[in-house]
Amino acid sequence: METVGDRLTIPDTLCLAKAAAAGDAEAFDLLMQTYGDRVFRLALRMLGNREDAEDIQQEAFVRAYRKLHTLRGAASFGAWIYAITARLCLSRRRRSAAQPAEVCVPLGGLSGTDCDPQDRLAAADAAARVQQALDRLPPPDRLLILLKHVEDLSHQEIAGVLKCSVQSSRSRLARAKRLFRERYREEG
Repeated sequence: METVGDRLTIPDTLCLAKAAAAGDAEAFDLLMQTYGDRVFRLALRMLGNREDAEDIQQEAFVRAYRKLHTLRGAASFGAWIYAITARLCLSRRRRSAAQPAEVCVPLGGLSGTDCDPQDRLAAADAAARVQQALDRLPPPDRLLILLKHVEDLSHQEIAGVLKCSVQSSRSRLARAKRLFRERYREEG
């Protein structure tokens, strides 16, 4: 099976999804292995709580498994599982009326050990400011920024997740970025 980067191609995921819908447990396991970490990461960044993110990850794959027969050929499994995850996260946040999430996952690569300690401190401070600005965004805007800039989805994939047009995805993301910049400046 050919991959693009660390992602399966859309035809590959559709073949696996069809096989899983027909009862092939190995195919579904491969989909879970491919998308499991990404689903968890998105849920963690949306909710800020590791246990909730694990619950959402599990629930997203349970729902996906139950609804595999509804996946259409034009959609990628990745965009579809992100849409399920996003809806579950937004629903969980609405139900819990939680305070802004405090996420302990760095957004950037802060793991370099050969950096100057002052550089690492500055990078950690910048990452904290970014996370605080993200935490202060409304969940739908945070989701847009995470899908585009952390999960690296295309506008077409984001449109599939949000069930909107590509143009709407672009304009919503532009608005979310403006709001993020405002929140980021306030953090400084």
